[in-house]
Amino acid sequence: MKKNKILICGILPPPNFGHSMLYKALMESHFVDEFDVVFFNMKFWSYEKHKKVTLAKLFKFIQYYFQFMALVLIHRPRYALYAISFDKMPFLKDFVFCMTARILGCKVVLHDMGQYLAELYEGSSVFVKKLIRWMMRSMTASIVLGEVTRRVYVGLMDIKNVYAVPGAVADSIGLLPKLKRQQTDDKINVLFFSFLQKSKGIWVALQAMPSVIAQNPKVHFTFAGPAESEEFVAEMKEYIQKNNLQDHFEYVGYVADDNQRTEYFRKADVYIFPTLRDVFGLVLLHAMAESCPVVASMEGAICEIVDDGQTGFLFPKGEDTVLAEKILCLAKDSQARAKMGAAGRLKYEQCYTLDVYAQRMVQVFKSLESVS
Repeated sequence: MKKNKILICGILPPPNFGHSMLYKALMESHFVDEFDVVFFNMKFWSYEKHKKVTLAKLFKFIQYYFQFMALVLIHRPRYALYAISFDKMPFLKDFVFCMTARILGCKVVLHDMGQYLAELYEGSSVFVKKLIRWMMRSMTASIVLGEVTRRVYVGLMDIKNVYAVPGAVADSIGLLPKLKRQQTDDKINVLFFSFLQKSKGIWVALQAMPSVIAQNPKVHFTFAGPAESEEFVAEMKEYIQKNNLQDHFEYVGYVADDNQRTEYFRKADVYIFPTLRDVFGLVLLHAMAESCPVVASMEGAICEIVDDGQTGFLFPKGEDTVLAEKILCLAKDSQARAKMGAAGRLKYEQCYTLDVYAQRMVQVFKSLESVS
């Protein structure tokens, strides 16, 4: 039986961040066995200049645009799965690519890893609003990361064409076989592993530290991940020094290696994700895969990932005092940490493995065929 051709327009590592890691997961799954897949690696994104329009990006736009047209014309894919951004400038770029694909006879399925379509629409000019409506009418479907995200499409796309497919990460359980998870109350390791910027709630985490340490000096915080700037790192370290937290704090920077990342999660007793602006958070899945209980803010689809009181705790975003309370609650009870960690591992196995992700993505495209 002839396989449907799918052109995937996204980004693969490096760098390691949510979008690139999710496409890596997809390309390592059996999804690629079900379809005739071509991946177009569009590396517009970087940690240092992810919100800036640069001359290099303009040259890339021209280069990628002609490569994209060639791929569509030569391979004649039935579908283009396109990683869409609903930030203002990236949207205009994505509009050009997606509408070109439609003009060339290719059905376009948006892959929306944010939750900002309605926000962009409400804040746009009349002209851009028209572009958004035109584009949404022309798209075949959109794949989002959570049920909560489907709501932002109301009034802009037929909701039955918006599919919720949660993300996934590769199972790390087979890595570092000699390193075992240990539950102890002698020293509690709290891990923050994410992009270090204000929107990820880094200051919420830092401001929770003094209260936690004052009540439980056995707690140690490790912060890992690329920082938005050297100035930000200096500001963070200044705060640590000012509050005399040096003995309870470590910043390890960007971690690219899978084994090294796994080591940090396996040694962590609690993983915290106090993000202020997010939709899903693949790092939560890394923690759950490693049987590590999580404390995460109620933002985006995170409430669909973390079962409050079962696999970890949820707290109102920005509330550093509540974050501190949740950390202290887990820090004093190794049995609770073990029980929540085991529940998180079970949910990971049931919902967030590469096989489950591939099955869900395959089902989306089969559903699209059934209604074509």
